[in-house]
Amino acid sequence: MDRVKIYRFRVYDIQNDEIRTSMRWATREAIRDIACGEVLEDTVREVEASAVQSDIVGMTERNYDPDRRIGFQTVVR
Repeated sequence: MDRVKIYRFRVYDIQNDEIRTSMRWATREAIRDIACGEVLEDTVREVEASAVQSDIVGMTERNYDPDRRIGFQTVVR
């Protein structure tokens, strides 16, 4: 399966009028094109491409943990 690099990122939170770290991980392209955020370079992880096929293309689900053990549940719905 294809793998992609994902990053944590910071974005402006208009509701609280402050810069915050997103609860999602995303590809560099999604951070630039969708979130207009700042990539946190030192957080890079390589994951299966399916991890960034959530409700927002190029981003993970909220609270995604790329460091989890393979085979364990990652999201509670």
